[in-house]
Amino acid sequence: MDETLEKSFDRSRSLLFGLLQSCLLEGNALENCPLSQLRNSLSFNEKYHYAMGLSKDEIDKILEQHEECFKKRIIISVLKQESS
Repeated sequence: MDETLEKSFDRSRSLLFGLLQSCLLEGNALENCPLSQLRNSLSFNEKYHYAMGLSKDEIDKILEQHEECFKKRIIISVLKQESS
């Protein structure tokens, strides 16, 4: 199997590719999001090749930052709804 095609089936890489398409929080990425600029400047194919070209460590670092951001923003959103 082609190495790039094989990488396509990796869950972390697939998640990263999806995040390159859009932010999970209604497209409202924060300015410090490492994917925000890439999301707006790369074509679909370029995003795919970018995700396939990163090392596992690079992907893990980006996904860790995404997870922390997502958790914080979800907690803030829930607290706002509860106080309304």
